[in-house]
Amino acid sequence: MAVGAERVAGLWARGERGRWSTWGGERLVLAVGRTFTSTVRLLDALPVFRGDPRVDVLFAFDDTTAYYEGAGELVRAAGWRTVPWTDAGRLDHDLVLTASENVDLRQLDGGAPVVVLPHGIGFHKNVPDAEGGTRVSGVVPDRYLRGRDVSIVVAHDAQAEALRASHPEAARRCVTVGDPAHDLMAASLPLREYYRAALGVPEGRRLVVVSSTWAADSLLGRLPDLPARLLGALPVDEYAVAVVTHPNIASWHGPAKLRQVLADASDAGLVRIPSHAGWQAALVASDLVIGDHGSVTLYGAALDRPVLLGPSGPTAAVPGTPPDELSRRVPHLDARLPLLPQIEKALVSGPVADGATGVFGNRGGAAEALRALLYERLGLDPPERPVELRAYPDPVPEPVTRPRSFHVFTRFAAPGRIDLWRFPVGVPLGPSVADAYRHRSVAEDERDLRQRWNASVLVRRLPADASWVSRRLAEDDALLLTATITSDGACLVGHRDGRLFRAHGTEDPTLAAATVYTCVRADVAPDGTFTLPTGPVTVTPQ
Repeated sequence: MAVGAERVAGLWARGERGRWSTWGGERLVLAVGRTFTSTVRLLDALPVFRGDPRVDVLFAFDDTTAYYEGAGELVRAAGWRTVPWTDAGRLDHDLVLTASENVDLRQLDGGAPVVVLPHGIGFHKNVPDAEGGTRVSGVVPDRYLRGRDVSIVVAHDAQAEALRASHPEAARRCVTVGDPAHDLMAASLPLREYYRAALGVPEGRRLVVVSSTWAADSLLGRLPDLPARLLGALPVDEYAVAVVTHPNIASWHGPAKLRQVLADASDAGLVRIPSHAGWQAALVASDLVIGDHGSVTLYGAALDRPVLLGPSGPTAAVPGTPPDELSRRVPHLDARLPLLPQIEKALVSGPVADGATGVFGNRGGAAEALRALLYERLGLDPPERPVELRAYPDPVPEPVTRPRSFHVFTRFAAPGRIDLWRFPVGVPLGPSVADAYRHRSVAEDERDLRQRWNASVLVRRLPADASWVSRRLAEDDALLLTATITSDGACLVGHRDGRLFRAHGTEDPTLAAATVYTCVRADVAPDGTFTLPTGPVTVTPQ
């Protein structure tokens, strides 16, 4: 039987908490979620109460938004108790904590103070409003401020100053705290190599993080195929590509639609970061950020990562704000031109100087300042111990599909040394490598059945012997080579003319076949040790 609203409110009344609570229940924080994004920011803030049994937290959701989908499930998965929005107004709470400027505070009875956290960085973006126009994201409307004790948390004094002319009432309520997310990312930098390992990025590869906010003017709104094109333009032995998407994309369209748009890129090895967690560690792990006017791009610049922005054009960024200024200072990707040279140039150019000027104040002290504000609003002395500074956990990406089949370009750079570039099949291939031999190497277990036709090389990733090599060559006249791993950890490569070669130094039959293929095309005997960018491979005739 459901407990009625009056009963729920009564159970959490100030005088009743002690009867039911194990730890006394001195203060009750009503955490009000609305969108998925703002709910994530609320969860990120709750560690300021770490270790304090005096503070209880209940979640309620104002779900009157297009971007609520998934927020409730996220909170329940984190283990927090929830109450219906219709009950929230009757609760005897001591503080309202939200990260949405659009929560109708008039629905909450009582005079408890309100703290509004940012769900991005500053007041930088024009977004649609319910009346069909636009508004500045993050600004609490005057109608919700009247008669309420509201504090609006900002990361820098300049953000409040920017509101004084257009939104003086909101500007008056701003409290500069800093940005805990930025502070934690900066503190997590020593874990960079661990984050890269968790993302499956081997040593020596550069990680390109593609970050897209939501709406038609976002990076993926303008270039939905950009992740796939990057994977087809950046050699897999030199680069990895990850994508961070604003939660509003999946919240509105559904996760399945997002997977649909990114399907080809995902099959080619795209690392997809969940929208609620892991993007911070991915930025720490990155070598380059390709972004737009969203907050994640600013965070990347603040971490001194080289930044490329999406194509030039009108965006929702408010003129004069840091994202707008950043767009004038960093190069923009030209999707009409080859992508690899633009990536290489951005990496050589390095980070933008003072990429976060005017964005983050009180660096290193944001968590302490936020805790001080919340405890002051609660009327409690904060714990004596400092706020614990915990690095971000290892990112857990969505399951990554490692590509099985490749367009392979090779050439002899010097006697015994082979240059090699591999690009996944199934995504648009960038410009060919000049003066190089090219072949298509397809895995026997390739899931995309279209790719099995007209391959020059067929590879097997399960152990086999010479009979498999000869049988598969006989079955497909288009094949020049077949290659397989063997039970002893070597590779066996067969040529259409009947020759067999054994390759040591790699357990990847694609690389073994590429070595033999290059020798055959260059009319060099496939016998000896050949140095590839991935390491030496020793080939002996069998």
